Amino acid sequence: MPDSTRSTQQLFPLMALLTLLVVATLTLLTLWFKQPVIETDLLQRARQTLTEAGLPPSGLHFSGRDGVLSGTVASEAEASRLVEIASQVYGVRDVDNQLIVASTAAYGQVGMLEIPAQLSKGWHVPARQHAVEQIDLSEIQFAYSKAELDTDAMEVLDKVVAQLYKEPVGTVIEVSAHTDSNGTALGNMAVTQARADVVRNYLLSQGINAAQVKAQGYGSALPVAGNDTDAGRKQNRRIEITVLRE
Repeated sequence: MPDSTRSTQQLFPLMALLTLLVVATLTLLTLWFKQPVIETDLLQRARQTLTEAGLPPSGLHFSGRDGVLSGTVASEAEASRLVEIASQVYGVRDVDNQLIVASTAAYGQVGMLEIPAQLSKGWHVPARQHAVEQIDLSEIQFAYSKAELDTDAMEVLDKVVAQLYKEPVGTVIEVSAHTDSNGTALGNMAVTQARADVVRNYLLSQGINAAQVKAQGYGSALPVAGNDTDAGRKQNRRIEITVLRE
């Protein structure tokens, strides 16, 4: 057999192996880049589903297709219902129940359970477990239908930047923007997404890693107060920061 033929035959298995390695590498890279998109999509759809069911969607986050529910709820029945509904959202693989049921030790007098108003009315209860979540963001205000940061907002966000530099490298946060029930659902979603994006962009401009910050607008889907008063609507027009991973 000529040497050239023998060399060609030996080359075929090597080329096949290299092709398999390239395909496997490209597949892994595709999954790695798509994971943040998958997590954000699942988070948005799951929170929307829970809100429509009259349940508080606070404390929900995803790692890939696996969800975690944390925070405080009014009863065991509510905790079970949260897990059940979140698990049924298309694309969710598993939901880890880390919910804490409110007790008399935490709320109210012995023998008389007093549940906070947000829980009893099904309103969203923002996470406040981590230092970066506890920063007061109330000074971040936007003009009607606008998504521009003023000096006061930037000063607040500088505190967020300083705290993020103290967090572990793997910490991932979600910047979420919310508004009141005025306006159309589509318009509210668009303006809150723009506001969440502008806050994220400011954090990145100050040196925060892009992989650490997700941005999501929720429109008026997650109220923290009633929309029937000026005070309630003002509370609902807000920016929140939630730790998704640490």
